Amino acid sequence: MQIKVNGERDKFPENSTIRDVVSAMTLQGDIVVVALNGEIVKPETWNAIKVNPDDKLEIIKIVGGG
Repeated sequence: MQIKVNGERDKFPENSTIRDVVSAMTLQGDIVVVALNGEIVKPETWNAIKVNPDDKLEIIKIVGGG
C-alpha cells in the first residue's frame, strides 16, 4: 500500500499502524510529532491506528538545543 510520508510516496505493508511507519523510519527512539491527514495523533494511539492507502502522514522530529 502507498501512503505519503512528509510529502514523499512510500510503500508499507497492508494493515500498518502509525507505530509501524514511525519504526520503519528508524525514529522509534526520537521524539516526534505525527499528523495523519492534517490531524495531530497522540503517541498512545499509534499502535491502534492503521494507515490507509493514500493517507498523508507528516512526521516531525523534535530537536532540542539552546
